[in-house]
Amino acid sequence: MGINRLNAFKITGVTRHQFYYKSKSTKQGIKPSIYTKKIDEKGKIKQVINTEIIEVIKSNQTDLELNYGYHRMTKQLKIMGYLINHKKVFRLMKEYMLLKDKRKTTDKKYVKYRIVTPKNPLEVLEMDIKFVWVHEARKHAYVLSVIDTFTRVILDWTIGFSIKQNEVKSLWEDIVINHLQPNNMLEKGVSIEIRNDNDPRFSAKDIQAFFKNNYLNQVFTHPYTPQENGHIESFHAILGRAIAGENFYSIEQLNTRMTLFYEKYNNIRLHGSIASLAPNVFWEQWNIGNINLKVTEKRKNIFKLKIPYFELSGKMSLKEVSCYKENQGHRDPEMQPSVQKSPLEASCDS
Repeated sequence: MGINRLNAFKITGVTRHQFYYKSKSTKQGIKPSIYTKKIDEKGKIKQVINTEIIEVIKSNQTDLELNYGYHRMTKQLKIMGYLINHKKVFRLMKEYMLLKDKRKTTDKKYVKYRIVTPKNPLEVLEMDIKFVWVHEARKHAYVLSVIDTFTRVILDWTIGFSIKQNEVKSLWEDIVINHLQPNNMLEKGVSIEIRNDNDPRFSAKDIQAFFKNNYLNQVFTHPYTPQENGHIESFHAILGRAIAGENFYSIEQLNTRMTLFYEKYNNIRLHGSIASLAPNVFWEQWNIGNINLKVTEKRKNIFKLKIPYFELSGKMSLKEVSCYKENQGHRDPEMQPSVQKSPLEASCDS
């Protein structure tokens, strides 16, 4: 004899809903739309395919300042006229692997202060690349320079049709050997800051590791802020004016011109920001105590020469400039051995 169904429910604890429920064999819900509504310039609503939104998101993410997460990206899309919510933006970004990984971090350190006020030579160094057109090759040559922001001395430079990580590393190895080690910067406990922009050659892991291993504090300027690397930018303006109107047929010709320019810049050309002295002369006078330093309220260094300028007679002539081969020099693996000598080099052999 059977048991009453309701009594069976009470005994087993099964509800009538559970007993009569049958699972559905097909997936439920509306399929995601491949279109999104957008308000055009005339105020009319039209439908656009979702791939258009994906392209907008990708375009934003190529800009460091517009590389938003899905919440802020949703607001950006709404401002652009798309009628969309954050759930759909999340789905699309996830589908196309555009979501920002919160666990992903960068090893880059960015500059804290826009104005640089070192108190001594070699405390803050800046590097950057300038492009110069070479007619024979019908392409630009790269000129990489490193400047000491305190003395305005160009510590080293290199030139070539391509500058890769190895060239950057080689340049800095020479700076460490020729400048930082002789001045005992590590023993003095000086925290040396290296400023540069976000060029891939500067942000490469090997280059960052090189600086870290040599106790150099590399920092990156923020996007679209060349003033944070202002000293090397100012130097490039000087270089640009010096070679304005000149045409360089070959890289050998450009190298000869650059060699003379760098020597004259470091040893002869007067610089208004360093007591109207040439950079190397200023550095020499600073070391012997002939320069007075005053820092303004706006964190700007003001220098004044303590001795009469006529006492510097003879310190800024070509005869006193170190010969190119004996000076820091530069590396250029693309240069041919037979390079025409500059007037400065020729004077060294006479």
